[in-house]
Amino acid sequence: MKLKSLISKKNVTLFLLMQIMNVIFSLNSVLMKLASMSWQREGLFAFKTAAILMAAVAVLGIYAVAWQAILSKVDLAQAYLNKGTVVFWGLVWSALVFQEHITFFNIVGSVVIFIGLMMVNYHE
Repeated sequence: MKLKSLISKKNVTLFLLMQIMNVIFSLNSVLMKLASMSWQREGLFAFKTAAILMAAVAVLGIYAVAWQAILSKVDLAQAYLNKGTVVFWGLVWSALVFQEHITFFNIVGSVVIFIGLMMVNYHE
């Protein structure tokens, strides 16, 4: 396959849609951590905890619908391979939302995963 056919507008659009879905899916981890923190501080049946848990369920619902839509346009293997980028988004959220320290090895691991995804998805 030629490079031009690999980087078609349709492929780029589908890749971006899958990344948007992965961002949405990774938000569930953020919400679950926030729910855990709220549970520890305020208890399981506190309004804040329940609201965060309901938001997490809503995010998963949105993701499920979007996942089904993308599967009608992309091979299942390619869609699952792209889910590996959730690791990268998890690092982004942990740094931005929770001010957690990202190590050199976290970054290297994410880069290795991303390179592997690109090699598997776009080889001849």
